[in-house]
Amino acid sequence: MAKARSKRSEDHENVDVDGSPVSGKRARTDQGFDCDNSSSQTQTQGLANGPSQDSHSSQHKTGVTRMRGKQTQGSRAGEPEIGIVESVEITDFMCHEKATVNLCPKVNFITGQNGSGKSAILTALTIALGGKANTTNRATSLKGFIREGRQRAVVKVQLRNRGPDAYHPELYGSSIVIERQLSNGTGAASQYKLKNGDTGDVVSKRKEDVVAITDHMAIQVDNPINILSQDAAREFLASTSPDKMYHFFLKGTQLHQLREDLIAVSQAITRAEANIERKREVLPQMKAEKKRWEQHYEDMRQARDLSAKMAALSQQMAWAIVGEAEDEVKQIDDELETQQRKLAKIDEKVLAETDAMDAISKEADLLIEQAQALTKQLEPLNAERSVPVEQMESVKTALRRFKQTETDMNMEARSTRERIGSLKAEIKTERARLKDKDHDGKEKLKLAISALEDTIKEEEARIADLQAQQQTYEDRSSELREAKVGCFNEVDKNQRLVTATRKGLEELTQSVSNQMNAFGRGVPEALAMIEKARWSNMKPIGPIGKYVKLRDPKFSRVIETTLDKTLNSFLVESHADRTALDAIFRRCDCQSRIIICKAELFDFSQGEPSPEFVTILRSLDVRDEVVKRQLININRIEQIILVEQRSDGDKVMMSNSGGYPRNVIACVSADGYNVGSRSGGLSTQAINLVRPSSRLGEDITRTIEREKQLLAEQQSTLDQAKRSLRETERELSELQRKHEQAAAAMRQCKERINRSNSEIQQTRDRLYSDESAKIAALEAELETFQQQMELLQTQFRDHISQQKLKEEELKQVESSIALIDKKMDAVRERAEERRKEADEKSGQRQSHINNVEYWNAKRASLEEKTRGFERAQSEARARVDEAESEARKICSERVETEHAPAQLDSMISECRARLDEIERSSSMSLAEVAEKAQSYIIAYKKATEELRSIAQLVKVLKTSHQLRMHKWTQFRDSMAMRTKMHFITHLSQRGYTGKLEFDHSQSTLVPKIQTDQDQVSESVAKGNRGNGGNAERFLRKDTKSLSGGEKSFTTICLLLSLWETMNCPVRALDEFDVFMDAANRAIAMSMMIGSARSKSNTQFILISPLDMSVKPDADITILRLQPPKRTSS
Repeated sequence: MAKARSKRSEDHENVDVDGSPVSGKRARTDQGFDCDNSSSQTQTQGLANGPSQDSHSSQHKTGVTRMRGKQTQGSRAGEPEIGIVESVEITDFMCHEKATVNLCPKVNFITGQNGSGKSAILTALTIALGGKANTTNRATSLKGFIREGRQRAVVKVQLRNRGPDAYHPELYGSSIVIERQLSNGTGAASQYKLKNGDTGDVVSKRKEDVVAITDHMAIQVDNPINILSQDAAREFLASTSPDKMYHFFLKGTQLHQLREDLIAVSQAITRAEANIERKREVLPQMKAEKKRWEQHYEDMRQARDLSAKMAALSQQMAWAIVGEAEDEVKQIDDELETQQRKLAKIDEKVLAETDAMDAISKEADLLIEQAQALTKQLEPLNAERSVPVEQMESVKTALRRFKQTETDMNMEARSTRERIGSLKAEIKTERARLKDKDHDGKEKLKLAISALEDTIKEEEARIADLQAQQQTYEDRSSELREAKVGCFNEVDKNQRLVTATRKGLEELTQSVSNQMNAFGRGVPEALAMIEKARWSNMKPIGPIGKYVKLRDPKFSRVIETTLDKTLNSFLVESHADRTALDAIFRRCDCQSRIIICKAELFDFSQGEPSPEFVTILRSLDVRDEVVKRQLININRIEQIILVEQRSDGDKVMMSNSGGYPRNVIACVSADGYNVGSRSGGLSTQAINLVRPSSRLGEDITRTIEREKQLLAEQQSTLDQAKRSLRETERELSELQRKHEQAAAAMRQCKERINRSNSEIQQTRDRLYSDESAKIAALEAELETFQQQMELLQTQFRDHISQQKLKEEELKQVESSIALIDKKMDAVRERAEERRKEADEKSGQRQSHINNVEYWNAKRASLEEKTRGFERAQSEARARVDEAESEARKICSERVETEHAPAQLDSMISECRARLDEIERSSSMSLAEVAEKAQSYIIAYKKATEELRSIAQLVKVLKTSHQLRMHKWTQFRDSMAMRTKMHFITHLSQRGYTGKLEFDHSQSTLVPKIQTDQDQVSESVAKGNRGNGGNAERFLRKDTKSLSGGEKSFTTICLLLSLWETMNCPVRALDEFDVFMDAANRAIAMSMMIGSARSKSNTQFILISPLDMSVKPDADITILRLQPPKRTSS
């Protein structure tokens, strides 16, 4: 098949862009006809005038020569794209054993001697495209086409299927192969196979598809003008009868089929009119019978009036019963409306309470969050405060040192002043003593000096001990101040833990009465309302934790933390159900999430890790499969593994060549660590574990006991932290006191040392100095002490200045500490205010909850009453419907009455008694007479209406038929005019003139021709008339007076004119030139080629036993057949 497509591609690769042949190019010849008759002799025959140098001839060993002009690149652009016959292949068909003919898309001349099987190619084309055997005039049945001695024959036709109008190219490709098998057996006479020309695949075996393809491509197989077989061509060319000519015109233009259809419509109208006449003949009899029974009915009008009155009373009776039932319904409706108004008011109150409760809950949550945020603000403030506290302690220490120095300087200054005073006194005393010397008491003075020196040593040792003690006190004070900050933070942290645990314990205690409380506030109330509500799809599933139970308690905290909010969620299937459930949640102050999902039980086993790992899914018992799939979708519980310790998780997550194990996205340890994450990496983070609850089906009592134990431990830790804080503060105060005592003792020691030094000096002076020297020494010492006093005063002033700077620094630090303390006090005060406000909001919320419960209880009671009224309403309305149905059986229209049903029943009884008396006097009852008369009236009316309807339909049909006949006439005239114009044009090719005379009333067509010789004769005759001669006016000839060649040429012109009015891609003619002379034949062939070239979508197949006078070209192919072997092998 690929090789065949390649050959076809080569055949058409040298065509000009507009499809016209390329002039001046060298022609070439392709092998276009294959024959398997190996016994045929090989012959090579040229054209009638010999082969030209512009063409090549190629002959296969079968004796068939194909000649075609050379194609140029791009010449296929003007070729037809659909309906063109690309090849015909026959096997054991007529005289051929096997043959394949490849045709060009424009003009194909098939030549050969008589008996070479030329007409068999055209017959095969007709049969393959669904034609009947008798249309070919070559056999009466399909079996007659099977080659002698064979059981079956095969004909194949390949049609081009390209372009935008291609027929199902996705199925058939760029070409369609239609194969028809003819059988000589007892089964089906023929079978079809429709194949894709590109792949060879069989697409269909139905004849209906063959018909659809030919209809789509406008190929008219049974049209005698479209494909003219040998006999049809002879009949058409030899026909001189005007009526046959007209018949060919109608058949070729399909006007004959349209006229037959319109004739069938006309016959149907005629039958309908006859039916109307028969019905009209019966109407008088039906009318007479109707009048007779109407008269009979009139005779009993009194009884009829009485019966009408009784019927009217019966109607009133029936509708009075309906009215009585409707009054009952109205009363119930009023009661029901009252109940519904009450329910609406209760709903408004519940909604208002719920809205208020929602607002209060949001405010309380906001206040709690604010209090927690404020408490967290203390941590940075404590850290900020510790810096100035340390700075303050450092400044205080410096000030204490300044104080000590000041004290020392004061003592030294006092000692100096005392020494100056004593020196002055000594000088005065010495001067007084000079008057009275005293040489006694030297030994006593030496002993006094020794005693004073021992006292100084003891005091200096005492000062060293006190300084060591002070340094110890300062170091310990610094440690205690840091410990105090840590103790304060520990107390604050443990206080928060105790508060959170106490709150969680309260929630667990509430869950004892109803486990659903563990899933959040409002969940029990929401579940109760969910049970009562109506849902468009499945009832909401939730909370999800209700369907989940833990297998191993040691993983409870981490699993609950991982699933957390998902455990509180509810599942719905549609947005409508989500809206309804959200309304219930708002009324119940329920904060649970709502998840929209589809109940799809997909297979998740392929996404699970190895069985050696414990996943969250494997640690849970999930009772609902939908819940299990949603936990997998939302939390990926099938791919999160559990381990007991963090170190185990590190090993597991690195076990797969340094990467995660297969189908594992995270690892959670029981001691509260998350190893790895969904985003990848091996980061390990501590998990902020949620408070324990009973959401995973744990024993609530055991959980409460565990939480109580935890609370006791936390409270003990808090008390211990408080005791540590108090002990630290006490020890710090004691150290401060001891430090001050040591400083005071040091000052006293230094004072005693100074006094002892002064006394020693005085004693020594008294002991060793003489009178004059002693006074000089005393005066020198006095001067020294005075200078020392001045220096001390200067140093004291500098010291006081530095001390003031330190005091200013201390004030600034204390101001900073006071400012931070003020901020912390403000934060604590604001946090406490928020907590108090939150507690107040909780009390208000509880009040609203109580109100909601009260109104819900009230609503439930009213709903029960309302349901009772609704049931009564349904029963009453059913009674109304039943009464109304019965009433409408009596009277379709409502009848108003002023009487009660009992009174109407009495009146009906009276009428019935009187009517019975009248009926006893008649052979038929009033109802029977009325029924009989009514039946005749209805029958007559029905017949009249039916007759009128049929007459109207016939009228419409006749109008439509006349309109269509008018359109057919217009179309016929248009086609005749086009045929005339084309006929004149084609005659002019030979120099002839003429016309086509149509007589549509007589169904005749007469061609009138004036040949070139006739025109010369007419010119001579006109000249004679001009000279006064009596020559008669020349008249055009009809076809009977033409020669054989002229007649054949005229008929070809008529055929081409008819072809111009048709829209068929393939046109075939067998033995078109048998009666023509060479000149007419050449012109006719030129006309056919010109007609083919003027149409871009038409293919011509012309068969002739004579040699061709034309040359092969890009759009002209000449096939010459040799006689095949006619005996079976």
